[in-house]
Amino acid sequence: MLEVEQNIEYTNISLKELFVQLQEFKQASFSGSLHIKINNNQGWSFFFRLGHLSLPGGTNSEKVWWRHLKLFCPNLNNSQFQSLALEKKSSQRYNILIKLLSQGLIQRQQLAEATANANTEILFDLIQFGQIGGNSLSSKVIPDDPNSKFISLLPLVEIAPILKQAVQAWQKWQNEGLETYSPNLFPIIKKPNILKAQSLSSTQKSIISLINGTQSLRDLAVERDVEIVSLTKSLLPLVELGEIDLSSVPIPRESNSSHISKLGGNSSVSSSPEKDLLVACVDDSPVACQALENIIRGQGYHFVGIQNGLHALPLFLKSKPNLIFLDLMMPITNGYEICAQIRRTPSLKNVPVVILTGRDGLVDRMRAKMVGSTDFLSKPVAAQEVLKVLDKYLINA
Repeated sequence: MLEVEQNIEYTNISLKELFVQLQEFKQASFSGSLHIKINNNQGWSFFFRLGHLSLPGGTNSEKVWWRHLKLFCPNLNNSQFQSLALEKKSSQRYNILIKLLSQGLIQRQQLAEATANANTEILFDLIQFGQIGGNSLSSKVIPDDPNSKFISLLPLVEIAPILKQAVQAWQKWQNEGLETYSPNLFPIIKKPNILKAQSLSSTQKSIISLINGTQSLRDLAVERDVEIVSLTKSLLPLVELGEIDLSSVPIPRESNSSHISKLGGNSSVSSSPEKDLLVACVDDSPVACQALENIIRGQGYHFVGIQNGLHALPLFLKSKPNLIFLDLMMPITNGYEICAQIRRTPSLKNVPVVILTGRDGLVDRMRAKMVGSTDFLSKPVAAQEVLKVLDKYLINA
């Protein structure tokens, strides 16, 4: 985001309105910046010069830049990438890119391709957040952005092709049944010994050999030079079996007490946290899952987020969670049906099920009790309330 505070407030905007606004910026030859937030939380920034886009900013912008510059500028060495990553201000990162351009270490066409792909990736994320789980977007426009003087020296790209590419990428993601999985999730090996005994394809082995808890699905796709859709689909059977976890936050090796050997390589991946207990969350909203995950992992517990209710019971049978958070209102199958299935399953019938509901109505509570729920939490969840639930149901587990 901008380093200079502006007295401009965010206003609500729909995904359709956002796309119209981007096209209007082109027609008006707009110079400045557009900032987007989701549910008043994480945000993205688009920077414009005369209706054209420059490199984006905002949430995880350094990582987005890094990934696409590595992809399109293979001649850059690690020290040059490090200098970009260490600079926190947008203006300083732009300055470094301008120097690399002037020294011939980056070609303008390479940087233009990286710019187009980085903007496409962020637009894809906005589409996903805007369409899954009823997330609300808000925006603010800042004309004559202070970074404009730097942007004018960098390659700029057209808006229309990027919008088209983002929509096509999302449609392909949906068509493959991946709409509830974010490509920004971090694969983590949970059951290495079981994985070793599995009959894995060569593609799965090559991907698993790179998993270390710090690389997202997108990072792994670039590293392995494979399409993100095929990479994600190859891992999903292992995710559904509970042998690989998809985390919304990276789990660096240094944060865990010991390591386990990876498949197909000599490097290592993080082992389980100190508390060897698993908490599951079934919620079609990636934001809701992420909020719970941050709290639960912070207490040292394993976590698995399930955004497709149809996958819940098979995964529970494999992974045997110690506590389940369950959203009531989901497409295809709702929380009542899943809770009833859990109570009809002998190996799961005693697992505490905490219902998540945004309505908090008496009828919802009575109906959920009838199908076997254990407790309730109102959405959006409060950290203190989640901690009370963890203490209440896991203290003797």
